[in-house]
Amino acid sequence: MSISRGQIALLAGFTALAPLAIDMYLPALTPLAGDLGVSVERAGQSISMFLFGIAGGQLIAGPLSDRFGRRPLILSGLALFAVSATVAAITDSFAVLLVARLLQALGACAAMVSGRAVVRDLLDATEGARFFSLLALIGGLAPVLAPLLGALLIQVGDWRLTFWVMAGFAAIMFVGGIIGLAESRSAETAANAREEHPFAAYGALLRNRALQGYLLAAMCNSAGFFSYVANSSVVLVDGYGLSPFVFSLVFGINSVALVGAAQINRIMLKTRNTDQMLAMSARSATILSALLILFAVTQIGGMWSFLAVVFFMVGSITPVQANTMAGGLAQDSLRAGSAAALFGAATFAGGAAASWVASLLYDGAMPARGLSIVIACSLAGVALSIWLIVLRRPHKA
Repeated sequence: MSISRGQIALLAGFTALAPLAIDMYLPALTPLAGDLGVSVERAGQSISMFLFGIAGGQLIAGPLSDRFGRRPLILSGLALFAVSATVAAITDSFAVLLVARLLQALGACAAMVSGRAVVRDLLDATEGARFFSLLALIGGLAPVLAPLLGALLIQVGDWRLTFWVMAGFAAIMFVGGIIGLAESRSAETAANAREEHPFAAYGALLRNRALQGYLLAAMCNSAGFFSYVANSSVVLVDGYGLSPFVFSLVFGINSVALVGAAQINRIMLKTRNTDQMLAMSARSATILSALLILFAVTQIGGMWSFLAVVFFMVGSITPVQANTMAGGLAQDSLRAGSAAALFGAATFAGGAAASWVASLLYDGAMPARGLSIVIACSLAGVALSIWLIVLRRPHKA
């Protein structure tokens, strides 16, 4: 089986839902706070509410996708996202806004998790990894482009316009899904999901030794990346004194590494399988981990040395995410929705925990030391998960 160009566009759109709802919304926080009569700090709770919904909602969406089908869950999720974005655009109550943001996250979860399961339904592990690399381009570009779009919208309208754009985007995806998205779930998956409690499905998946390795590698990989994203502003602007403009340039350059690595991964998968690519990633992770520990201990080269290693660290993210996702989902075809949910929840949870630890280790005298240690430990976790678990099972492409 294969994926049509229309389906590619739709699946890419599903991937963009969460970044749009988070990053495009950031420039609107201050005017939103003033309009709804809350502090900017409290307005930030609306982002936390969305992240909470994304992290937990995926565990609900996965089994539902296996039981009721990919297409119904995607369409209902898009509808929920569009309606809740509309509510957020017209409300004058911050409490209602928080509820709307939670519902937005649940809608995004349904589309994202089911979209990943569609890829598993239609493609084998290697082709799936190539496709997930393509989707990673969206994930790499969104944090750069979405805030710029949000800032533009604030210039031509007010904060409510950002939610109208979110609603419109989801509505377009909804119409596209009705027209171009067929059901991909197998009859065997449906029968298994009807007979199996969701907790039992997750239990069976978590007892799968090979999937454990893929899942741990993905979680550790995400932990390193999110700790960088969440703490880079404090380290580089407050710690090393970069201007916000230069910081934005650095952030953008690192996004180039992320996008470029996704493309390289797609090309190399033409002649290699996912496990071979992950073996290369494990070697890279080991080298980068050692360099970051060396920097944390010696501070050699200062900020520029740290940034050089971080550039390659960011570039290593998309190959690991794409190949672990494809390899992991290939382990259990009857529970693809639940497996996709586990990957989503684990990566967000790992990122949240590592970000928090990195913030606690921040030291103004040596700004990047704590972050370097956290990223190094995360990369070591990636390498160990691949070498000790993934590659020690019987080969399966």
